Amino acid sequence: MKFYPPRELIREEISREVVIVGDGIAGLSCAITLREYGFRPTVIYRGKGNTYLSQGGLAAAVAEDDSPYLHFLDTIKAGKLLNDEEAVRAITYGGIVAIAKLTSWGVDFDKNETFYELTLEAAHSKRRIFKVKDYTGRAIYEALHKKAKALEIEFIKGSLKEIYTSDSRISGILLQTEEGFLLIKTKILVLATGGAASLYARNSNIQKLGGEAIGTALRAGAILKDTEFVQFHPTVLKGTKYLISEAVRGEGAILVNDKGERFVYELAPRDEVARAIFQQYQQGNKVFLNFKPLVKRRGIKIEEKFPQIYGILKENGLNPYEDLIPVEPAAHYFIGGIATDVFGRTALENLYAVGECANTGFHGANRLASNSLLEGAVMGIRAAQDIAVRLPFIKQTEIEIPPKKGHKRENFSFPTKEVQNLLWNNVGIVRSGETLKEALNQLNRYLEQVEPYAFQNSEALKIFDLLLVAKAITINALRREESRGCHYRSDFPKERESFRKKRFEVVLKDLI
Repeated sequence: MKFYPPRELIREEISREVVIVGDGIAGLSCAITLREYGFRPTVIYRGKGNTYLSQGGLAAAVAEDDSPYLHFLDTIKAGKLLNDEEAVRAITYGGIVAIAKLTSWGVDFDKNETFYELTLEAAHSKRRIFKVKDYTGRAIYEALHKKAKALEIEFIKGSLKEIYTSDSRISGILLQTEEGFLLIKTKILVLATGGAASLYARNSNIQKLGGEAIGTALRAGAILKDTEFVQFHPTVLKGTKYLISEAVRGEGAILVNDKGERFVYELAPRDEVARAIFQQYQQGNKVFLNFKPLVKRRGIKIEEKFPQIYGILKENGLNPYEDLIPVEPAAHYFIGGIATDVFGRTALENLYAVGECANTGFHGANRLASNSLLEGAVMGIRAAQDIAVRLPFIKQTEIEIPPKKGHKRENFSFPTKEVQNLLWNNVGIVRSGETLKEALNQLNRYLEQVEPYAFQNSEALKIFDLLLVAKAITINALRREESRGCHYRSDFPKERESFRKKRFEVVLKDLI
């Protein structure tokens, strides 16, 4: 199942040794490390990704009263024991390497007189969150881009449309650019394309609708894993995509309903807080974040401690010193993804995946706050190290474009909002066998509708790949007949020991 555009629509064919799709923390950590090893990677980008939006920070156990082992235990606990322990060990113990590398690349984390100014977030037993005010992701994104520019790393703007293989290994990719299709032959492909939370109607992701590269990888021969686990951030400014960082609650802000009642421990794991807020809305209540205890007890100046959040609130006509801030949960982070080992290697030879699009098993059933930026940096570096050893021995294979007739260039339209609403209502914070089966039936109808166009029209192909990911989420949510972490089934509201070690995989034949 491949998309092959007519030769006349391919504006250029080029060859590169290593192509990295994605310019967030995972992709650029990989690219910069490879460049420091003497290689010349090419980075594909299409606009700012979710790294740029990250407010909270990067978790790393480097303080004197902390240890990677404590971080390991906190991660396992938050992940409800479903984590891959090898991945958790590799990434938590890689935290000090990530901080050293990011600092050397120009990221200026907040400091005090004696050490880095670390903060606390939900379910962490120690203050271990490295941050830059409340715009850590933006600071990392800008510093890594500046470093990549200084190293003369090549950037190409475009959207990934197809992954080509030869003899079950990578041969190249197809990009859609403003000038037309670009065919790139490559020995190694690294996907760092982010997650699929924007498949939900209410989400915090920067892109309008994304995650199709995960479906593209699936069609190429990759395996997806843990797709039932989609993390919902508890506190998104109501009616927007703007996060109110967990760090605000870590410093003392509290959650109340419109009766003034506290209804949840604010630093409980995200799934518990998100579900508690969701239940308040189900009961007809509204939910607010109250900044006043943070100011009264800690003496914090919000505009200095959280300047980005303060600016967002001000733009929306809210004053956190006086107003209760209306919040709601939204899909935020895709824990599932392309299955990889601890070096980012996938089931398809010479295809790597790092960051949110990948699934190492690090997060288990629920992501510990600020572990995503850590995973992106550590796995980007580890993938680069593996590539650096293997690349000199890999031979380039050819891409064969067969003769193709009947290519449909006309505009393709599809009600993507319906898919987003379907996932939000049926495969959301609270699920059941009944709602999941309804979603699965509807997704099958959508796939039948789109498939005749998908391999003749690039816009239809994007929708097809997104529908594959949506179906993968739904199928695994049906398979997991229990509630664990951020996967909650109202018909199976408890954890079941028989599922504790079960991690479900999805391959293409499961979906077509």
